[in-house]
Amino acid sequence: MMKFYYLTISHNIPCGVGFYNNYLLPEELLPSFQLNDFKVEYGSLPWYAGITRKRKKIILPDNLILVSNLREYDYPVRSLSEYTYIITEEFMRCLDGMKTNILQIKPVKYMNGKTRNIISNRAYYAMTTDKLELEDVVNLKECEYEQVYGVDELLKMSILENCDYDLFDIKHETKCSLIVSEKFRQKANDLKLEYLEFLPVGLTKLITTKEWTATEINSLPRYTPV
Repeated sequence: MMKFYYLTISHNIPCGVGFYNNYLLPEELLPSFQLNDFKVEYGSLPWYAGITRKRKKIILPDNLILVSNLREYDYPVRSLSEYTYIITEEFMRCLDGMKTNILQIKPVKYMNGKTRNIISNRAYYAMTTDKLELEDVVNLKECEYEQVYGVDELLKMSILENCDYDLFDIKHETKCSLIVSEKFRQKANDLKLEYLEFLPVGLTKLITTKEWTATEINSLPRYTPV
């Protein structure tokens, strides 16, 4: 039986990601872009807006630019939104020979939002996935649930014995983000990818909605999904 892990980010580094810190934009929007100037219309971009009745998958265009208020994007992988991840070239190497549910990977330019300079000494990519249904990879009968505000919420997950993915994510389960196999974990360790932590799926209690809402401002959750 394969071992699986939640891919999480170490608490030893700042969480400089998300919609307010990094913007993934088509090149044509750059002339009007101002750092820290939140624009509602950016949320309508497919990789932020997500799946709709008409749009079943997120397809990325060419000529994308990741604009950031960080001098350098150090994370091997982080979710930019629920539907899109930003990955490094080193993380790309980790995907070789792996079975995944990745839909698309596109190279992106990286721009320092403060100086508007393109950072060319490292390669970055935008990655989208074709998220799996929970029942495709999880044994629902062996999962543990907790009732939160009258709704059964997933507490502990049990991966199906015949699941042969090395990296995947699940619809509507952002609190566990990417799940990886032992094969992937070993390769990531061999390549010395920094800032990643691997939590065993069968032993890890997922963060519930109640726990998120009870977390005090500036305090850290038990883990941070990529």
